[in-house]
Amino acid sequence: MKIHISPDVIRLIVRKTAMEVEGVTRVIAKAPWSFGLKSAIGLKMEGEKIDLTLHLALRYGVDIMAVCREVQRVVKRAVENLVGIEVSSVDIIVEDIDMVQDEKAKS
Repeated sequence: MKIHISPDVIRLIVRKTAMEVEGVTRVIAKAPWSFGLKSAIGLKMEGEKIDLTLHLALRYGVDIMAVCREVQRVVKRAVENLVGIEVSSVDIIVEDIDMVQDEKAKS
């Protein structure tokens, strides 16, 4: 019996998990004319392992390195626990800084 999990499902897990980290305001497309999670979250399968690349916007004033390390930690744990695939890397590219006043601005 074989189970296949769509890369789009993995991207949804990654997006939801990243957005729960304090200081993350958006998961964004890597190019202004691109839309959708495929452009915002890169996936590369290598055997039984996966490499992830996330393009994020963070809230102005946060400790960028601390937020990125937390995103890496929680995304790795979520994907490994929910999907059962070992995550070999979670690369973060900070694409933008948002000038938001409170966490209600998260979308």
